[in-house]
Amino acid sequence: MDSRLNNSTRNIFAGLINKVLLILFPFISRTAIIYALGNEYLGLNSLFSSILMVLNLSELGISSALVYSMYKPIADDDKVKIRALLAVYKKWFRVIGVTLLTVGLTLLPFLKYLIKGEVPSDVNLYLLYLIYLFNTSLGYFLFAEKRALLTAYQRSDIVSNINSFVSLFLYLSQI
Repeated sequence: MDSRLNNSTRNIFAGLINKVLLILFPFISRTAIIYALGNEYLGLNSLFSSILMVLNLSELGISSALVYSMYKPIADDDKVKIRALLAVYKKWFRVIGVTLLTVGLTLLPFLKYLIKGEVPSDVNLYLLYLIYLFNTSLGYFLFAEKRALLTAYQRSDIVSNINSFVSLFLYLSQI
């Protein structure tokens, strides 16, 4: 019971720090982008982020169901079952990643119709979109089952800390 309480405390603290960073730094980053590059760049960032959020719906809550199915083997300390479940989850997350990538690539020819107004002349719209798309789908190929395992072990604080660090690096790089 003590370890669950400690895990919960760590999860809450790390989650709070992560949320503060995810609220504060996008505001600072967007302000810097507007001043340095103009509204057109910020609009492209928002458009691509929105498209990829819709595509992320392809997950359909599968990761939550996978995490739930790991609780009993973790409670029983059944390492064989946990390894077997992780192997299955890795396949599922790769299917989700491929689906997201495929649907995202099929949207490529329609990008120009989703944009109202002019695209800055120094921006390759398609290359920028592909960078966003590959960044989003890469998480399903590399990290998703590990994130699910940490969540099942009630160690979301590790995921939050990594997410905070990566987000902070990303926003500082953008600024």
